[in-house]
Amino acid sequence: MAARLNNFFLISILLTTVVIIQCSKSESTDKIEKKDVKIYLVALEGSGLSGKLFGCNDVLVSKEITLKAEKSVLESTLSELIAFKSTSKLQNFVRGPALMLIQVTIANRIADVYLKGDFNISGSCDIARIKEQIYETLKQFTEFRKINIFINNQSFEKYLDIAGATF
Repeated sequence: MAARLNNFFLISILLTTVVIIQCSKSESTDKIEKKDVKIYLVALEGSGLSGKLFGCNDVLVSKEITLKAEKSVLESTLSELIAFKSTSKLQNFVRGPALMLIQVTIANRIADVYLKGDFNISGSCDIARIKEQIYETLKQFTEFRKINIFINNQSFEKYLDIAGATF
């Protein structure tokens, strides 16, 4: 009788554990949000594509993508922008040696974006291209009052100013 009671308790504990594990798995997959967002890329002068004209007669072109946001949509969008490979018509200047998104923190409708690494910058036109791509991509997130960008523990603007001083 005692053996049957012990078996009953063991089976009950095992079933409870399985149910808890299954519930936690379904909750984690429910947090993945599919969302259509835009990333902005650069069509160089003479490409014939339409969009916002800026800088060195380049055109800023939006590309709509559907992403699966495991973290915040803002963080997932920036990760997609950094990872996007240039094509023959659309260039991505938000790239560089070991460039990566470290984290995004959000509090009181203010987002802080932390990047690490460096951009490939070969002239002042590249600085304008990087700024336009990032700022235009971030503009779609109207739920934030402000989005601060930091790269290598300094402000994005200061980083680009220092990089631009060499040209």
